[in-house]
Amino acid sequence: MHDSDDVIEALHYFRTQLRQLLTTTGLSDQGIKVAEDIQQRLMVQGVPSRPASSARLCALRDELIATIPQVPPAFGSLVDACFTLVDHLFWFQRSAPHRPDFMAGHVNAEIIGPRGLEVRDDITIGISLMRPGLIYPDHHHLPEEIYIVLSKGLWRQNDHPWWSPGIGGYVYNPSHIVHSMRAVDTPLLALWCLKH
Repeated sequence: MHDSDDVIEALHYFRTQLRQLLTTTGLSDQGIKVAEDIQQRLMVQGVPSRPASSARLCALRDELIATIPQVPPAFGSLVDACFTLVDHLFWFQRSAPHRPDFMAGHVNAEIIGPRGLEVRDDITIGISLMRPGLIYPDHHHLPEEIYIVLSKGLWRQNDHPWWSPGIGGYVYNPSHIVHSMRAVDTPLLALWCLKH
């Protein structure tokens, strides 16, 4: 089997696992509607792509992945599928010029989306990794979003207190809400799903 065939197979497996997990969410009614919509959109395959990334970001990615604690068994297959694809993803960092600690300690990649292995513009599915103790800067965007939380960590919306959805929990961010996440004593691992 060729390398591209392996990637296509792993991507198909990832999409299947994600669709299954999005049907068992513990979300608000609006969050459930978004999860169901994303799940339906995942039934349609986008255009395959082969993004590339820098060696520096890949080294940080590997360091973070090596220290991720054990994920819940229900999410093991999804994480395994993600990690099968890591060498084929375009890894990037959110710009934060006044936060060198953050810049040195986080990476993101799109699995499905404009910069993903499957190119499409109706949804974006990505992964974020952060070193312990880091805070992802407050940000907001038009697309509604669901996080699948795969490690310990804290989330915040607007000026509300930090809270923990728990490992294996879900977070729903409505359109334009200001939100952030914070790694605690272990690296943070989370999948995010945007509905455009």
